[in-house]
Amino acid sequence: AHDIMLYEQGIIPSKELKMILTALEQIRQRWRSGEVAIGAEYEDVHEYIETTVIKQIGIEAGGMIHTGRSRNDQVVTDIKLRLREDILNISEAALNLVDALQKRASEHTDTIMIVYTHGQHGQIGTIGAYLSAYADILLRDQQRLTELYARVNTNPLGSGPVGGTSINVDRKRTTELLGFDGIQENSIDATSSRDWAMETAAVCAIIMGDLSRIAADILEWSTFEFGYIELADEYTSSSSIMPQKKNPSTIELLRGKTGESYGALVELLTMEKGVTTGYVQDLQETKLTLWRTVENTQICLEIMTGAIATMKIKPE
Repeated sequence: AHDIMLYEQGIIPSKELKMILTALEQIRQRWRSGEVAIGAEYEDVHEYIETTVIKQIGIEAGGMIHTGRSRNDQVVTDIKLRLREDILNISEAALNLVDALQKRASEHTDTIMIVYTHGQHGQIGTIGAYLSAYADILLRDQQRLTELYARVNTNPLGSGPVGGTSINVDRKRTTELLGFDGIQENSIDATSSRDWAMETAAVCAIIMGDLSRIAADILEWSTFEFGYIELADEYTSSSSIMPQKKNPSTIELLRGKTGESYGALVELLTMEKGVTTGYVQDLQETKLTLWRTVENTQICLEIMTGAIATMKIKPE
């Protein structure tokens, strides 16, 4: 997208653009087939790609690939491109769980259960109302994801290292080509801020907290004493010595992942504490934590969806 924009701005000639795009496509095909191995001699994937393009087509054409672009605005652009897809995937997983909850709720609108306050018998309710409550909670989470997406999906490309670039770049054009909703106008903010990463971790932590509530109820309901539900075999495990056991291990592990999600939020907040304005290498450490928490959130939503859809509810 950046090099197409440079061509349209009259900065990269047509011949060189074709050479660059061909080289990039060849690298992508090799990566997809598992042929790419980035050695220790490269600082990161960006240096690998630029160096490989230059090796393939020469410095005169290949050297143009980085014109008007810094590693700083390139990295944050790449993070946002991936993160917006992750947010959409989490949103889809959350809505799938809402669908599963609403479907099971519709099957049990008249199935009576006791609703508790302070752990004591409170009022008479229904399984349907209880499951619908979870659906409403997840719909609020979905609203948070929608609002988060809007803040993530802004274009930092063209911000340079921190203060823009003297090259005549067209940021509106790269915004259009990359599918961003708008431009992150201030170059200092664009390259040095990661509040949207912390917000992502916060939303993931809220979702995981909600899942842990559902998990806690499922674990209680599946006990012999309650006997409200029975989880499908694929979400349970047996005991190594007690053959009568059907342990809800998957749901326990899911609940345990909540602590990891909370830890990721605190980790990102701590990484950001006291960093000066302008790009600093501390920000490099945020990526692994961010990717881990978004992946865990999506997986846990998918697991809970399967558990809800397949669990046996015992009206008796």
